Amino acid sequence: MERLKNFAAPALCAFFILLATFLLKSAPSSKLWKSYTTLSVPVQTDASLVDKVLAEQNCSGFVALEGQISESASDYEKRKSLYFFDKEKNYRLCYVPDSSAKAAERAAQILQANFHVNAFLGSKASFSYFPLLVCLAAFFAFLPFAENKAIFSVAAAPGVFYSFCNPFYAAAAAICLELYALFLCQKLWRRKGAAKALVENFYIALFFAAALLVSFAAGFKMGVLFAFNSLCSMSLALLLFNCEVKKEKNARFLPVYIRSAKRAAAMTLESLKKAFFVSAEIFLLFVFLMTGTNFLSSGAKRGLLFPAPKEYNENDRDFPTLEDYFVEVWNKAASPYRSLNKKYSSVPAEGEVIEMTHYEKTGDGIKSRRELLLTYDKSFKRDAALALEKSDFPCLEKVWKAQGRQFSTAYSAGGSENAGFGIAAALLIAALLPFFAALRYIFVLRRGNYEA
Repeated sequence: MERLKNFAAPALCAFFILLATFLLKSAPSSKLWKSYTTLSVPVQTDASLVDKVLAEQNCSGFVALEGQISESASDYEKRKSLYFFDKEKNYRLCYVPDSSAKAAERAAQILQANFHVNAFLGSKASFSYFPLLVCLAAFFAFLPFAENKAIFSVAAAPGVFYSFCNPFYAAAAAICLELYALFLCQKLWRRKGAAKALVENFYIALFFAAALLVSFAAGFKMGVLFAFNSLCSMSLALLLFNCEVKKEKNARFLPVYIRSAKRAAAMTLESLKKAFFVSAEIFLLFVFLMTGTNFLSSGAKRGLLFPAPKEYNENDRDFPTLEDYFVEVWNKAASPYRSLNKKYSSVPAEGEVIEMTHYEKTGDGIKSRRELLLTYDKSFKRDAALALEKSDFPCLEKVWKAQGRQFSTAYSAGGSENAGFGIAAALLIAALLPFFAALRYIFVLRRGNYEA
């Protein structure tokens, strides 16, 4: 029973957590559009050839440039064409619904093999290995300076494994913070009162808490997996502790630390220097995330910039979105009822109405009556969106609708992680965390006979 509790239980706990981390692994993907994958071909490729191959593979519902723009195209329709080319206009894109993704993959392979067309799906583009290397660099930077290398290696292994299964910038930043917290923990390993000292140590708690919060910036699933990853580290540490205790039972001489965990220094000037190394790594992650750099990226499709959804920004007006579609529908519906002698705003105000005047003959003479025809409000937009769903034509607006209402579009590198405000802010705060720790170390805790 004791062997089951001390060895089998923590080993099985760690095994199942690592297995779950592997099975639920994910990676930055260039599938930038929700519910759709892009198929890209060089602009000189015959469009009818692409359509034919897609049709032969039973790929239905794909959105291509053809048919999206009329001969007397409005400004709105002309701007829609931006969605069908990369930034340099070297590749033409079409949007394939996820239900036909397998068929599109077969079509891309046929275009490559039989027609020598450099076709590729968005999900086959590159992603950066840089976050993985950052985590490895942090691990090997701490390892030589660890006083208890065995416990540091064992406790840090799940974090490194997590970074390989989830190579995201925010996840890498969380692992770097966790590795630093573990580096502080190993200094108190096997000392008297270590458990209490670990719980009460401000710096260890600060960096562990920051790591957990930053991990959720990569997504809720990433945060939950990170929390279980920390539990895996604790299980392996407990397993190592029990192994050492069992080994010591047969030892003739047991070395004992003179200083207790309370008197030992987890945070020292040397430890603080290592914190600034973590700060530099996380700041590099922030820079690479914001610039979309494909440094050390996989695949061959590097440097291509494709239209991709991003957080809503009303200043991004180059690419039309669903709101522009509602405006276009409104202007077409309102056009027959507008005076040719009056100028109207191209963008209706919320609550704007279209009315028609009727004249009726009554006992008191001819009287006018105004009939409300249209109102530019949520109801009008809901009806316009519903008309999209009922339409059989694979229009670009259906791609927008799948993204949700509040989004804008900008060029993005295939395979890069979405540089949203939340992720960027989390990385920036994490990068500044060691400076806060340094200030507290210098002005608050540098007193007494020992350091915290």
